[in-house]
Amino acid sequence: MKKVLVAIAIICICLFVIFVFCSDDSSQEYTLPDGSAAYTIMVYLNGSDLESEAGMATEDIIEIISADIPEESINVIIQTGGTAQWQNDVVPSDGLARYRVVDEDLQLLEEMPAENMGESATLAKFINYCMDSFPAEKFGLVMWDHGGGSVYGFGVDELFDYDGLTLAEIKEAFENSYLASYPLEFLGFDACLMATLETAYMAKDYAKYLIASEELEPGYGWDYITWLTALGNDPQQSGAEIGREIVDSFVGFYNNNGMEDEATTLAVIDLSKVDAVVRALEEFVAVADISSSSYQTIAKSRSKAREFGMPSEYGGSTDMVDIVHMAEQFLAYYPDEAGALIEAVEAAVAYKDQGKFVDNAGGLSIYFPYTGKEEVEERISVYKTSGFSPHYINYVIEFAEVLTGTTISKLDVSKVAPVQDESYFDIVIPAEELNNIESIYFTAWVKEDDDYYTQIYQDSFVEIDASGKILTEFDGIITTINGEWACLYEIESGDDYIRYAVPALLNGQEVNLIVLYDEANPEGKVIGAMPVYDPATGMAPKQMIKIKDGDVVQLLYYAERFYDLDDTSEPGEDDAIWYEGPQFTVEGSLVVENWEVTEGIYLYGFTIIDLQGNEYYTDFIEVEFFPE
Repeated sequence: MKKVLVAIAIICICLFVIFVFCSDDSSQEYTLPDGSAAYTIMVYLNGSDLESEAGMATEDIIEIISADIPEESINVIIQTGGTAQWQNDVVPSDGLARYRVVDEDLQLLEEMPAENMGESATLAKFINYCMDSFPAEKFGLVMWDHGGGSVYGFGVDELFDYDGLTLAEIKEAFENSYLASYPLEFLGFDACLMATLETAYMAKDYAKYLIASEELEPGYGWDYITWLTALGNDPQQSGAEIGREIVDSFVGFYNNNGMEDEATTLAVIDLSKVDAVVRALEEFVAVADISSSSYQTIAKSRSKAREFGMPSEYGGSTDMVDIVHMAEQFLAYYPDEAGALIEAVEAAVAYKDQGKFVDNAGGLSIYFPYTGKEEVEERISVYKTSGFSPHYINYVIEFAEVLTGTTISKLDVSKVAPVQDESYFDIVIPAEELNNIESIYFTAWVKEDDDYYTQIYQDSFVEIDASGKILTEFDGIITTINGEWACLYEIESGDDYIRYAVPALLNGQEVNLIVLYDEANPEGKVIGAMPVYDPATGMAPKQMIKIKDGDVVQLLYYAERFYDLDDTSEPGEDDAIWYEGPQFTVEGSLVVENWEVTEGIYLYGFTIIDLQGNEYYTDFIEVEFFPE
């Protein structure tokens, strides 16, 4: 009997231990105590290189403490970390710190040893600390740092090998916190590219509203003074109402402070309607499937969709596309399913706004691989962990297999020679091959030493008729920046504007100079420099760098070594290179001008991109130019 009793006791103890240790924080029930505040705003401030290099987190802390916040009704709690060096003498750089905003100042709550801001446990502990210590009827969580969209998620911690939080890790943090039983009123990302359907799907059980940007966010980020003061004036606002304040103040800040050239988007997503969007997406991909539709039909429609992140020849692609604009490209093929998807997104987007130079931003984007072909394998391996719709993930995998697979129809255009008629050039592509072509560019190259030719001109404005004849005009006029030749690579065109990227070094940093053409700047204007994507983290650059006097600029040029058609030489690894042009020091605004080409030997021809991203050159016309 004693042995039986001992055995029963041991079993009971084991069951208790299993219950205690196998239960995680997700079982925690949050009970709101009496006398709670109206709102607690939690700011997860992962400083990263945005702080260590530019002091951007410090600037936003100053904004936060400058807002008119009634402390009896609103708590604002900030956790700092993730950066090698804070650009102020208050916040420690070697650990975490938590502060409450009191009397327009930071009240230190506690300092802790360094922990990885890219770990789910670090985020979960911060959420639970705030909800325990500063109870409120409504909670808002703002996540501040870089954003990488649906694949790479949020944030990089400089102290922990640039680790960040994937969407799966953010969900894990939420599930292991009080949010599993008491959702946020709103989840906000003061970060790039996070207004994605995958983000919304991840957050739908833990927040009522998502506030985020489809596009890259400018470096100043949100206007904290305005929206926190508005919340202070009316602490009973819902997530939708304060979301509208955040959106309006964000877009208005740039429009009203001489930064209307910045590409700004921000949207408020009703997370109770996200499931309906996902169902509509699954019904859409069921009919737009490669097994029942041609790859060419899908790829050509995808190629026309609005992509965010300013992809360029020099700096990579995000493959984050606007869902509404993408679906619009399929309306002719699948009107019911594409139309239903558009309606579902429009119902879920409670409010949105964008800057003057942003078109086709419907409020929610999605990962749809195409332009970032070289990164597809790595990205999909991460994307599969996102917890998003298995139907859509399988769709993406099937599409990517064709995108990166054996060439469907290898175009043989190398012997197609352009025909010149004064300033007009044309080629004829067989009509049956046009269906596999995504884009066509007219290009001009100038001969350098060692048989290299430097690309000095690229233009997508070509006319194509039904017979396959492709026509364009080139008058020998090229663009210069401060007197140096500049090849402009198109990023985005809207109804009344177009943006180009010019690869360059700015004080030794790899960037794309962004050149804007619009009604106010018909001759072109350099509006700033966008840092090149960090390939190690996949994170988008958050700041447009303003170019100032004393900055040193070097334009970068793409060059290739061309071979005769009958040359049997094997191509070498250095046949395609980027090289640095002359340095110049900025004095005043950069000057964009059009110049005639100078004396030299030029090649004129066409570059053709097929629907799998393969690139082909036609034969070139060689022109020797000797000005009179």
